[in-house]
Order: sequence, then C-alpha cells, then structure tokens
Amino acid sequence: MKILLLSGSFRKHSYSLALLKVAEELLGDHRCELPDLDQLLLYNEDRSGDHRPEAVQQFQQQVDDCDAIVVCSPEYNHSIPAVLKNAIDWASRPAFHSPLKDKPVTIITQAPSLVGGARAQAHLKLVFDSTLSRIHPCHEMMIAEVKDKFDEQLQLSDDHTRKRLIRHLEDFMGFVGSVAGTGENSLC
Repeated sequence: MKILLLSGSFRKHSYSLALLKVAEELLGDHRCELPDLDQLLLYNEDRSGDHRPEAVQQFQQQVDDCDAIVVCSPEYNHSIPAVLKNAIDWASRPAFHSPLKDKPVTIITQAPSLVGGARAQAHLKLVFDSTLSRIHPCHEMMIAEVKDKFDEQLQLSDDHTRKRLIRHLEDFMGFVGSVAGTGENSLC
C-alpha cells in the first residue's frame, strides 16, 4: 500500500516531520512518500487545469496514486499552516472530482501548548470534508507539549506518545482496509 505523508511544517526542527518519520518507520510494510509542500506555488485558479506548474502536477499525481494520507501538522494562529492549506487547495482540483475524493485521511496535530493543536485538527477536518475525502472516524490524535516528547536529536523519546501513535496508525490502516473493502471496520 502507498501512503502519502503530508507535513504542515518544513522548518529544520519540525516536530511534524519528526512524527511523520516515526510514522513511516511504524508503517514499514507500506511504501511512504513525503512531498516537499513548500515547493508548491501559491494556489491561483489562473494556473489550474492545463496551466498547472510541474510541481503541482507531480503533487497531484502523488495524491492520485496513493492509497491513503497521513497528515501531521502544527497549529498556527489557531488554524492550519499556509503550506498545508495551499497543498490541499491544489490537490482538491477539479472540485468534486479531485484526487482527494474518497481518499482515506487521518490527521495528527501537535503543539507546545496543552491543547495539542485542537483547533488545527478541527479546521483540517472541515477542509478535508469539503474535498470529499474519507476522514478517519477516530478519537483525535493530538500531541500536547510536543517539545517534551522528543530528545535533542529530534527522536521521539516519550513511550506513551509512541504507543498512542502505533494504536492510531493501526486503527487507520484498518479504516483504510474497510474503505477499500479489504479489511475489518475501524475499532474507534
């Protein structure tokens, strides 16, 4: 199975990228791709359709080719980082027939605060719902006080968070199987 990993942050010490690296390890039997979303031009309808930039065409093909999407994002100003929203906007075209339609998606948010990106989680659900994606119907995976979950080398050092991530991804893969008609229903 091919899993697309989407990060809401591309800074050098990004916790989202670090969490997606752990997710990729945990999804070892599956092929994972992590596109560099900050290479996409800002969405402009004049550049859509046949006028899409090459990077956008490649990204849309990655979305189309994948079986499922795992999103990990920080929360910026109580919402979604622009780089992630921009990528979703590009992938959501053409409307109602985009590569995101019926694509299983799970959302992980993280933040240094005690709420773990709850508002970004809610906003991402609204955005993906509008793209007709299949949102993983599970208890939200929000990681609060994220800076305390990693060591200085940006390795996940918190066993409880690792166990939660394992459980979340296992359940998501069950959901992907149920959407595809090849597995059992989600346990959430």
